[in-house]
Amino acid sequence: MEWSRTKFGERLLAEEQPRLDELVRRLHGDVLVWSGPFSESARGVKRCMARRCLYLSNGQSKVREELGMATFAGSLEALPLPNNSVDGFVLHHSLEMEDDPRRALREVGRVVAPGGRIGICAFNSFSAWGLRRLYGRFRADVFSDVKFVNPLRLFDWLALLGLELDEPAEYLGFGAPVNLAQNFRSGVGRSAGWLGSARPPLGAVLLASAIKQTQRASFTGHRRPLRSRKLAAASYPRTSAPNLRRRG
Repeated sequence: MEWSRTKFGERLLAEEQPRLDELVRRLHGDVLVWSGPFSESARGVKRCMARRCLYLSNGQSKVREELGMATFAGSLEALPLPNNSVDGFVLHHSLEMEDDPRRALREVGRVVAPGGRIGICAFNSFSAWGLRRLYGRFRADVFSDVKFVNPLRLFDWLALLGLELDEPAEYLGFGAPVNLAQNFRSGVGRSAGWLGSARPPLGAVLLASAIKQTQRASFTGHRRPLRSRKLAAASYPRTSAPNLRRRG
């Protein structure tokens, strides 16, 4: 991705790294899968509690050997993994690379076991960087090929897939997505510092963590409708007129 080689892209990746390391440390289980174009960002898996860590390569990324992660090739939209076979899945700027992010997220939800966790780090369309993305639609730009994620739509997708946020989403990257002149940097820097403290949902990147809920029990038989019971007829003594005989 070309944006990662720019100065503002490098700053953003550096700001994401400690949050990613913290997210990975909370993952545990047998299998963890990391998906994303930057294999060096996966260095936090060394302190992960998962027994086996895998790196999903799209054929363009290079995996460093010191990460100690086995690599397998595939696409998020058609993962070569069985159902409920993964305990943790990290999507680091990988949803933006897919033609159908919703289908990709559905595949990730399929392979994650109930109780497993999904971590998402993606560009936020409701940000100044999203405006830069609109510019990239009409002119060649480093964000021309990047598909930003709508947070509201993303949260709806997660809910439909049975994935519940375990904490509110976090937003990072409140700096400008351009290289500003020196006389503008101080003012923008103060604004970015204030926004970074308040952390409104307008940051360049959103970080979300969701847990797949356990499957609920379902009724397989037909439920019988309740029928009203007929009350037994009560017996009452039969009254009859006395047989009066005339005495003559």
